[in-house]
Amino acid sequence: MRHVYSGTPESARYAGFWIRIFANVLDVVLFAAVNMAVRLAVEAWEVHTLPSGVGSVSGTHPGAALFALLFPPTVIIGSWIAFGASPGKMMCALRIVDEPTGGRPTVWQCIGRYVMALIGVLCVGLGYLWIVIDPRRQGWHDKVVRTLVVRKE
Repeated sequence: MRHVYSGTPESARYAGFWIRIFANVLDVVLFAAVNMAVRLAVEAWEVHTLPSGVGSVSGTHPGAALFALLFPPTVIIGSWIAFGASPGKMMCALRIVDEPTGGRPTVWQCIGRYVMALIGVLCVGLGYLWIVIDPRRQGWHDKVVRTLVVRKE
């Protein structure tokens, strides 16, 4: 069995709103640091390899911008699939589990969860605020794909 916690989902210690927000903030800080390092590396490379006056017009290299756009969802979804948690959730000892089984979420649950989390944020954050009133501390993104966020035992 691939259970992350013992017992049924009803016996889990659900992760609340503030610890989940803190885990998301940790993820954002981590991604910002990585994006800044990549941008600085690209700019340093351009300074040393391109003739003077040649460079991107906007000040941001298109490759660095594409990296900044694709890196966060790739790492988040990939870490949910591989570890059952994002880097921020791992630091906070939280895990995402399949609601019915308590096992790791499927690839499709992880992808759907990410898409639904974006939609929940775009709806004035109501998808995340739902965590506050839900007895199992599920946001909209958890409800739709049938996942729970629990504290690691």
